[in-house]
Amino acid sequence: MNLWIVVILLGVLAMVLGPVMMLQPSERDRQQEAVRRRATEKGLRVTLEALPRQATDLSEPERLPVYRQPAAKGGGPVQDWMLVRTPYEHESHLMGYWAWQGRGRATPAELHCLRDRLPQMPRSVQALSGDPGGWSVYWTEAGGDRAFAVVEETLAALRDCSPSPASTPG
Repeated sequence: MNLWIVVILLGVLAMVLGPVMMLQPSERDRQQEAVRRRATEKGLRVTLEALPRQATDLSEPERLPVYRQPAAKGGGPVQDWMLVRTPYEHESHLMGYWAWQGRGRATPAELHCLRDRLPQMPRSVQALSGDPGGWSVYWTEAGGDRAFAVVEETLAALRDCSPSPASTPG
């Protein structure tokens, strides 16, 4: 009889502790949190957004982390632009694998920065964009500290390539 009481108590204990243990963050969750915390400390904003649907997409794109470098007041890109990494090389793409999304294009200064930075982009970077509020990198957060450093450096380079607020007419 005592054996059954022990078995029942162990079952109840497992039913109580099981869900609590499942709420613990995984190692990947902890790594993502650490990267996002470092990004926030460096002045970047992190949100989750979906890329625009491409003609080759069979389903709606998933949401992924977007690391954003806010522009100084009046110092962001003049118009909206977005470059999306394609799975195939084509002569009409920027540097082979980067396709412009929509009508907007980067300024010549931003384009110069992009040409310098795109070859260094880890495969986990899916897109880059700019708008009057700043610049963004759509990144799956794969690649660890090295990939984060490239994302951070790219956002800083794009910010530095932008015309300063004092040089814009207005």
